[in-house]
Amino acid sequence: MKKHKNRILRAVRAAVFLFVLALMILGLDKSLKLIQEDNLCPRYYEYPKDTFDVAFLGASLVMYGIYPVEMYDEYGIASYSLTTGNQSIEASYYLAKEVIEKDHPSLIVLDCSFASSDEKKMEPQYIHYITDTMPYLNKNRLDIIRNLAITDDYKPLLFPLIAFHSRWQELTYGDFLPQTKEMVYGAKITGRVNVTAPYDEAKITPGALSEQSRSSIEKIIRLCRENDTGLMLLTMPVPGKNKFFDQDGYNLRVSAAAEVDELAKKNGILHANYVGDKKNLEDLGLDLQTDAYDGEHLNRWGAAKFTRTLGKYIKAHFDIPDRRGQGGAYSLIDKDLENYPVNRMRDSLQRSIFLRDYAASLHSDVSGEPVEDALILVALNGKVDDDILTEEEAALLRSFGLSSDLHSWEGHGWLAVIDGGSVVYETALREDEPDFMDSFEGESGKLRYQLTSGRIDEETEAVHSAASIVVNGLEYATEDRGLHFAVFRKSTGELMDAAWLDIHSYALEFTHDLH
Repeated sequence: MKKHKNRILRAVRAAVFLFVLALMILGLDKSLKLIQEDNLCPRYYEYPKDTFDVAFLGASLVMYGIYPVEMYDEYGIASYSLTTGNQSIEASYYLAKEVIEKDHPSLIVLDCSFASSDEKKMEPQYIHYITDTMPYLNKNRLDIIRNLAITDDYKPLLFPLIAFHSRWQELTYGDFLPQTKEMVYGAKITGRVNVTAPYDEAKITPGALSEQSRSSIEKIIRLCRENDTGLMLLTMPVPGKNKFFDQDGYNLRVSAAAEVDELAKKNGILHANYVGDKKNLEDLGLDLQTDAYDGEHLNRWGAAKFTRTLGKYIKAHFDIPDRRGQGGAYSLIDKDLENYPVNRMRDSLQRSIFLRDYAASLHSDVSGEPVEDALILVALNGKVDDDILTEEEAALLRSFGLSSDLHSWEGHGWLAVIDGGSVVYETALREDEPDFMDSFEGESGKLRYQLTSGRIDEETEAVHSAASIVVNGLEYATEDRGLHFAVFRKSTGELMDAAWLDIHSYALEFTHDLH
């Protein structure tokens, strides 16, 4: 009897050990994966079954161009974007099966913008985008890997730890934080701005819709019918031509959309065509100067317009309930809606590269609709090169409430503090002292901060280049010459962005350092 008990005890210990080991491996696997913004958002699986009434499937055009939280705010539509980088329509088929099994949504919106593509299988990189964040033993995950991956070695896809095991030396604090996309329901928000030009009239080419895309769309139509799920096809707008997307690409996109129109009519479903339908485009009111990330993708301002228009279209054609204030799982969405201005601002700033991008985001979130929970700290390190920071570029800094003309600023010292949309401190010119250092300290929410700009040599009393932004005892300015920004959420102390603008390079480019 005693030996029997000992065997049972050893078996239990072994089972517990294996269980803990499995949890550790899965945790390591999650951390060692590449942090890729084009992944499927794992947070989708944290919501209870049957939460979302609308699911968006597709590639980056939808990811950048449709904001589910804003659609919820405007129309009460509970939706999620299960978009990934370079997602093929065939891959969307498996994700359609996934969302039907989890949520049985009233409507699936299928992006057909790349319907001219004849690719069924996908490179491993793009498979990783979809499958790395799905539950490991999920049947649809395994089917995607088995049926769509262009590879003879499935092990790195089945167990991403194999592909990314060498990343342990690269891990940072950020690897253990949620992806920014997770907090905005799969959307990818950017403040990048590229000016585009209008397209010429499209030249229609017959046969632009590939047979592979046609087959995949028809499979999804059958799937939705079999499961009593609504389906709407979608072709995303393209803002205008530039070096990223030319007239030939536009011609092909419009040609394929025309054939998707025919396919939709044949099957008695709707196709929301925003590339070939002039009225739909006019309804959007896109501004070619401000609303494009590049020739294909919308930025946050273009996406806001499109989301509003598409949400109105969905409400007009489908019976989608208003979930605002219903409680239960929707109280989570209501809470995310409260946090959305901060999350949108954070994502927009972190993805900004050039001064025009960063300034445009701050203009919207400071001078436009102020994000009350944001604290923005700015410090200058080094003198301004007025050949690089021109009057026009310096005006961008004033567009979000600052008053100084840094183009003509001659000294080493300059600081600014913007709290909840209001400038609470900005270094003023000193008539009798052209060069000086400056300092300022304050407290806001959970943040205590000290800023300095310039440094006085104790022996010569000359002013030298330096900058410091210390918040709650941590330094957020680097030693690099330029304009340093640190943006925080006051209520939580969360760092939203830390970046410096190189004002000694004509690119006027930002470098982000999220510690």
